[in-house]
Amino acid sequence: MGLRVEITYPPKYYKEQIAKAKKAGDMKKVKELEKDLKQREAEINKQEAMDRNARANAADLKAGSAMGGAKPPKPMKKPKKPEMMYGGMANNKKHMYSAGGSVKDNPGLKALAKQRPDVVAKMMKG
Repeated sequence: MGLRVEITYPPKYYKEQIAKAKKAGDMKKVKELEKDLKQREAEINKQEAMDRNARANAADLKAGSAMGGAKPPKPMKKPKKPEMMYGGMANNKKHMYSAGGSVKDNPGLKALAKQRPDVVAKMMKG
């Protein structure tokens, strides 16, 4: 598990090596070097584009501050929570549900309330 070191060469190096390999007749080496050259040029182009964007952003910020300051970005809005929907009345209470639905009175609980109101009162408290 050693440290991996990657050496990158300028495109000029690859072009010189391709010319040498062509002169020697080693087409396998030529294809490999051309592939490496394309990859290296793509990396250089990507880095140059990133540098241009960074310079443009810095210039925009500087110009904005010279004109009294650029407007700060707007904060992102939090997503809205679903509204609670009316679900009906049960046990003399309104019931609200986020996904709708309905609630019904428990007839067994009403019957128990007639016989043992103290038990139902304890149930409703806790």
